[in-house]
Amino acid sequence: MGAKVDTLRIASFNTHWGVTLAGLPFDVVEACTALNPQVLVLQESWRPNTEPGYASEIAERLGMTLHELPMMSDLNSARPRGLALPPGEVGDCGLAVLTSLPVVDRVNINLGHAPGDAIKERFGLALTVSLPSGSRATIAGVHASHRLWGSLPQLRRLHHAINDIGGPSAIVGDCNMWGPPIKSVMRGRRRAVKGRTWPSSRPHSQIDHIWIDQYWRVLSSSVEPDVGSDHRPITAEIQLLEINP
Repeated sequence: MGAKVDTLRIASFNTHWGVTLAGLPFDVVEACTALNPQVLVLQESWRPNTEPGYASEIAERLGMTLHELPMMSDLNSARPRGLALPPGEVGDCGLAVLTSLPVVDRVNINLGHAPGDAIKERFGLALTVSLPSGSRATIAGVHASHRLWGSLPQLRRLHHAINDIGGPSAIVGDCNMWGPPIKSVMRGRRRAVKGRTWPSSRPHSQIDHIWIDQYWRVLSSSVEPDVGSDHRPITAEIQLLEINP
């Protein structure tokens, strides 16, 4: 029998706090379940009252472990207009990375503050997972600043931090920037998905990305249909190339 060939299905989705532009809830759990990922990176993942939110329900339904990194309270001015806050404790919102694979390490990477950004500090959330063959790969979730002068420095910082970890990796999330400028600060990486993702109703730009390094080949990729957020989800199935010792 031949050696195991590792494939990995990754999805990314900016959930817009689980509401439409009109502030109406949509079914985030069903939308994410339909993506059928092994690794799922959510941006703007809301936990009302700091209780388990829809990310927890997705993890339970798909048999995944959930790793969360709140970056603001739901009183922050960056929350969607029309969002109905429940009474009680203040909630939070941030990154969530879910995976069905064994996690061997987690690192929170401080990406700093972009002047004018309502979020005080942004972070990358990197999980190193064990693949079926025994190889390891690092998947880093990110939601970079929407300030044009902030996203590229943050993405450069994350790229270098993930390279320092070593081994196969992917940087996944809402980068708030187009592909060509990002490529200039992520040398050695390429996009696994190409297609317009924002705004979801009539997308004209790709700002949601899966950036892979030289250890992967892309088997398939897609920009998914509009499911309610202002962003469209993206998916990619990637295969690990043989790594020479």
